[in-house]
Amino acid sequence: MLRKGKKIVQRRTSINPIASNEVTMTLSQAFDFVYSQKQSEGLREKTLHGYKVLYPYFTKWIGETYPEVTCINQVTSELVRNYINYLRFDKVNQKTGELGLSPYSINVKIRMLKSFFNVLHREEIIERNPITGIKLLKVDEDVFQPLTNEEIKRLLSTPNVEYYAQFRDLVAMYLMLDTGIRSSELFAMKISYVDFKSRCIILSGTVTKNRKPRVLPLSNQVLRLVMELIQEVKTNFDTEYLFVSNFGERYMPNSFRKRLHNYKTLAGIDKRLSPHSLRHQFCRDYIMNGGDVFSLQRIAGHSDIQTTRKYIQFTTEDIQRKHTEFSPIARLRGKYRK
Repeated sequence: MLRKGKKIVQRRTSINPIASNEVTMTLSQAFDFVYSQKQSEGLREKTLHGYKVLYPYFTKWIGETYPEVTCINQVTSELVRNYINYLRFDKVNQKTGELGLSPYSINVKIRMLKSFFNVLHREEIIERNPITGIKLLKVDEDVFQPLTNEEIKRLLSTPNVEYYAQFRDLVAMYLMLDTGIRSSELFAMKISYVDFKSRCIILSGTVTKNRKPRVLPLSNQVLRLVMELIQEVKTNFDTEYLFVSNFGERYMPNSFRKRLHNYKTLAGIDKRLSPHSLRHQFCRDYIMNGGDVFSLQRIAGHSDIQTTRKYIQFTTEDIQRKHTEFSPIARLRGKYRK
């Protein structure tokens, strides 16, 4: 209350106008606020771009379905759940043409909303967090179909090494199969990251997913290919990057993904193949060839060992082969036969 002379005047507004809902943010203002917060936290441009892409999908749906909702504090848990159901059953999947997005795609959007509203709640822009209690959709475990040794040989023999672009792609495939490096890390790699003395790649924290530097040992054959590519790049281009286009510009992951699909077709491989599946192939083969999960975790750059374990999916043939090799009864029978 305020005193004016001898008269006591009662204030009509709360000390915290946001908490009283008398002053709030529009949906657009809330985005600007959160985006600024995320920028100050040093998020990478790729992550920030995700907010720019995913949040408008949400607000566009609100405008079409709930035109009366114009302020961020009007967003409720029920509204968010209705949005998720729209994504599950009514949203047109651009890839398949069918109704409903995959659980994986929906979870990407839910994670964005969780992060978004958590900032607003933490900063006391909203009293109630509408995302509280909203869970990610359950996703069926992705069954990985590894390439056989014969299929890998066919894939690696497809590029014509007489052409720079195809030789570059071949080196990229070898590196992924030899180190399990992520495509985003591979194509952001600079020539200076290659340490010939220690025969490894030293990834800077500026390119790794968890921002921690990582050491990737190289086999002799792959090291020789990398050296040859470096010579090609230095001779023809003025750049610090290891992987560049025919015009000397940075080679982008999406371009490699498309070209990898062409190589797969030429090699006559029917299995799904992507840059990520080459990384998956490395993790699986590393364990099958006698490696341990702890060193694999370091090489793959997983913060949580449970993530590493998910990459280790054995086929029925793998399990049968391991059983034959390590079964106590099979080993006993082998001893008796000697």
